[in-house]
Amino acid sequence: MSPSGSTLISPTEACQYCSVVSRANGEDPIGTAIAADRWLMIEVPRPWAKNPWQQESPALLALFQTLEKQPRLWQQLRILAIAPDRDYSRPGYRHVISYRRPGRLFAQYEAEQYCVAEAQLPQLVEALLFQPQQLLEFEGDRQPVVRSLFVCTHTHYDVACGRFGTPLFQTLRQNYAKAEQLQVWQIGHFGGHNFAPTLIDFPQGQFWGHLEPEILDTLVHRQGEVTALRQYYRGWGGLSRWGQVIERELWMQAGWDWLDWPKGERILAQDGGNLRHRLLRWLLRWVPTIRAQVLLKKLEQKRTWAEVEIQVQRDGHFLSNTHRARVAVSHTVMTQLRSGKTADLHPVRQYQAQLRPSGNREVSTARRG
Repeated sequence: MSPSGSTLISPTEACQYCSVVSRANGEDPIGTAIAADRWLMIEVPRPWAKNPWQQESPALLALFQTLEKQPRLWQQLRILAIAPDRDYSRPGYRHVISYRRPGRLFAQYEAEQYCVAEAQLPQLVEALLFQPQQLLEFEGDRQPVVRSLFVCTHTHYDVACGRFGTPLFQTLRQNYAKAEQLQVWQIGHFGGHNFAPTLIDFPQGQFWGHLEPEILDTLVHRQGEVTALRQYYRGWGGLSRWGQVIERELWMQAGWDWLDWPKGERILAQDGGNLRHRLLRWLLRWVPTIRAQVLLKKLEQKRTWAEVEIQVQRDGHFLSNTHRARVAVSHTVMTQLRSGKTADLHPVRQYQAQLRPSGNREVSTARRG
């Protein structure tokens, strides 16, 4: 039996979809939100291959190559493809939506939305990434910024996203996107296909997975019991995986007002690992290549515990106390990292947070990070 009480699926049993295995084996999606400083969503005509950028202009691809020469910027930036929409899109034009982390403590990302002629797309992307003063040239192309739900339907990356993401997108598009203050987009792979259907809610920056139609009213309208969302929450992208585990518990206690309060974190201490890992982490920080940054990220994933402080600001003032917790590995769950009848099961770590909120008793929780 899994920790959630569901029956484990044997590695010898054929299963097409990784997200079915994940759900059946009790994998908790918390702690899997991507913590990035910048997000750039670019409208790209379909059909998409696994790489949706194959048919893009040489000028845009040259910009992407420029990014690869700046690995630290590349590490903190995510550029994703969004599909043209029958209601939002215009022939010969492309939407570009930018989200930027505003500071150490924040509640939402700063957002900009444009719709430009296709020939001007590389110039706009260059301005957003490298030449912000040139954005004045695109003032006439600005669009009103609204809340946007980005649902992964990237079938050619993993079939689970097409099988489960597409119906979810259609439900959201038909039943929830009629209001002027909400758009719903199809988006390319952003990680976590084993949690399909999965989406990002911007500008809040919340990640969701294993979603079901009956929970959409609560998620979209932000009404009702917030605790009903616990099992679907991948985390808030403004925090590390450690902070995401803690933030969910604080949100569940505080209720919906929590979403409006600027937040941040401090890592007070964390597992250093063995001597080899410590030396490699120190060396890789100084190597200006993408490969080095990827290796550094993998080493960071090997840490088994951290002491974290979550700082919260309400009505211009800090709460009476910050919130501290120790997050550590508690056990593992077997899951399938990609769809396919021959895909193997792999162990993923589950974490336990010992949380001591201000004025409350200690709360113990088991979550995945």
